[in-house]
Amino acid sequence: MTTILLTCGETSGDQHAARLVAAIRARRPETRIIALGGPELAAAGAEIAFDISDYNFMGFTEIVRGLPRISRLERRLGRLLSDGGIDLHIPVDYPGLNLRIAARARSRGVPVLYFISPQVWAWAGWRTRRMRRVIDLISVILPFEVDFFRDAGIPVFFAGHPMTGEIGTPAVPKEAPEAGEAFDVLLFPGSRRQEVRRHAGPMIEAAGLLHGRYPRARFLIGRAPLIEESDLVVPGQMREYLSVSEHGTSILPRASLVIAASGTVTLQAALSGTPAVVVYRTSAPTYLLARSLVRIPRIAMPNVLAGEAIVPELIQDAASPERIARAAAGLLDEPDRFREVSGRLIGLRTSLDRPGGIDLLARIALGMADGEDGAGLARRYGVRGSPPAGDGGNA
Repeated sequence: MTTILLTCGETSGDQHAARLVAAIRARRPETRIIALGGPELAAAGAEIAFDISDYNFMGFTEIVRGLPRISRLERRLGRLLSDGGIDLHIPVDYPGLNLRIAARARSRGVPVLYFISPQVWAWAGWRTRRMRRVIDLISVILPFEVDFFRDAGIPVFFAGHPMTGEIGTPAVPKEAPEAGEAFDVLLFPGSRRQEVRRHAGPMIEAAGLLHGRYPRARFLIGRAPLIEESDLVVPGQMREYLSVSEHGTSILPRASLVIAASGTVTLQAALSGTPAVVVYRTSAPTYLLARSLVRIPRIAMPNVLAGEAIVPELIQDAASPERIARAAAGLLDEPDRFREVSGRLIGLRTSLDRPGGIDLLARIALGMADGEDGAGLARRYGVRGSPPAGDGGNA
């Protein structure tokens, strides 16, 4: 029986990797997948040996405080690899832990297929040297990553972004709500408690300011799977127009605006054609460290993909309730700008889509578990485009 160890450390990785697990099990149903993961991976058929809710840290100071727990996890994963029987390791993003586990896997002869590259192109290009030593093949979900890793000497495969199979994109740009019209604004303060603690307050205050300007606006806070209801407290006087739901992204098709912490949800909003205001706040030490490391001028993924600012970004002290509300009003009050932003966001989908990409990656994963060369399999199925004509791909 094929046995795969899959390790991811955050909600977005859990969601995206679940599609890969489903594709693997559709091809080879008896495959056993042992995971560091969460509810989405469990629903796809993975065995959750380690729950990501116990290891969901971000930011320099938060990670330092969590080091003892991460160290224990690393030892347990190392013992699992040492015991034998693992045919393939699939790390998903989360580079701090995953690169160390990948190194252990390689040292024990277990091939490594890295799914969803860490964003080392943004802040830690030096890590590619280590990645080259411990990864057999990296499967990326952003098109520009192909050339980045190829230039670094790491075999690479473009699977397309899993989100293109999860989020529908309208055929035409959205229109700004007309004066006096009821409309929906979605607030996404983050998928980790540290993020929610920093973002929820300013977003809720901004909602109050916006409601004063747009009395018929309705506001919904999207609650991520690892966030408890108690983490999101809505003031009593705001409950008539502000509520909390764990199904926020399902409302994207009808939403007029998104106010979101920088992360996966900003790309979900983009694919739905919904204009957004992107915010981010972190601890002072983490922010100072990030400023010294980050090598790209923008943090919102739609802006990174476009190479220019499509949606407004408000970082650290700039992410105040007043400035969030002002940026939101700047979109809502300018119909031409609103329509242009929506259209440009919709246009990003073409670069992210690769029909059948996850199924091709599942074939590659099973081939690697069977002992085939990852780089050779990537060439067989086409790094960017369709597999060669006549290739049956029976893995």
